[in-house]
Amino acid sequence: MNSAEVINSTKWVSKFSLSFLAIVGTTNTALFIILPLLPYEISQFIFPVGFLALGLSILFSIGFSIYWHRKENNGTFNSIPYISWFSTLLRYWMAFLLLDFGFQKIFEVNFNYSYHINDSLSGVLTGPELTWKYYGFSYGLAVILALFQIIGAILLLFKRTTLLGITILLPVMLNIVLINVFYSIGPITLFTSILITLGLINLFLQQKVDIINFFNQYKNRLPSIGNHFSRSIARVLCILIPLLFVIYYNYDVHLSKKYFGKWKVTSMTRNGKLVKENQWQQDTLAWKTIYIEERGKMYYCPNPYMYVENTSLFMKYHHDDKEQNFKVISYEKNPNKPDTIPVQINNFRNNSMQWKMILYKDTIQMELKK
Repeated sequence: MNSAEVINSTKWVSKFSLSFLAIVGTTNTALFIILPLLPYEISQFIFPVGFLALGLSILFSIGFSIYWHRKENNGTFNSIPYISWFSTLLRYWMAFLLLDFGFQKIFEVNFNYSYHINDSLSGVLTGPELTWKYYGFSYGLAVILALFQIIGAILLLFKRTTLLGITILLPVMLNIVLINVFYSIGPITLFTSILITLGLINLFLQQKVDIINFFNQYKNRLPSIGNHFSRSIARVLCILIPLLFVIYYNYDVHLSKKYFGKWKVTSMTRNGKLVKENQWQQDTLAWKTIYIEERGKMYYCPNPYMYVENTSLFMKYHHDDKEQNFKVISYEKNPNKPDTIPVQINNFRNNSMQWKMILYKDTIQMELKK
């Protein structure tokens, strides 16, 4: 049985999904083109009109799919022409949008340089702004993404190359959907990306019989190495060894997890003398913030408002869980022979602790608050 025979008699869900994606997707694409061209005076009506049009297209796709399914069950309806029309409509609106998105990246309309985002601290950026900054950092990466979208979209325009276009576009679109979801890019963008992804999946499933036959026909013909038992052991070890390694590493790292975070130096004493509140402006060793990170990284920063790399001090540390102390390793004076500095921790609570250490012959005591 080939793909054409399979799609000629389908369940209602299949008919609804195809008609929904074709009709709603086409309506969404038309709105994408028309609405930005409307005069500013009627901009307040854009969203109501858009939602009304999408709502009507959804209702029509539901009604038509029910009508289609009943007629097919009565034997008075040939589904092939309608599947062909809807599939073509689906291919063309997806190709249109993907070509538009691809060309936007090449001509730097999408992910173009943003002056206010570039001058903002990353900690205050929203999900969409972080995404824009990340992808806008490299024009080369944006062009590569654009080429995937453009080439895949052009392949969708031809029936013979549709499957190749789906193969190129589906991983790209799945990644975009995940970014749109977890970075809260926006409901309209998310809706459009989900429509495109579902459209690609729908076209892919139309050819599932031929795809399964292809993989069965062209499976690996090389001779197997070893016997079945040795191959099974090798497969289990390939899974188990990385898992155990990560579990062990995670256990070791998280022994010091209670210290992870940004710690404010509320008071600092050097050689028995209290370091003044504003001394950090002239003295880079008058720390105001200490960042304790995983993987044994520690940063001593004199600026209380933001991390500044050229005035901060980077050290590695090793945490002794039994002794409740740090061994801090400083590379500043001699990178080849780093200094190991014991740090005594006292009165540790979840959000506060006291440190005592000797750094370059200076006895330092600090009160830290998380």
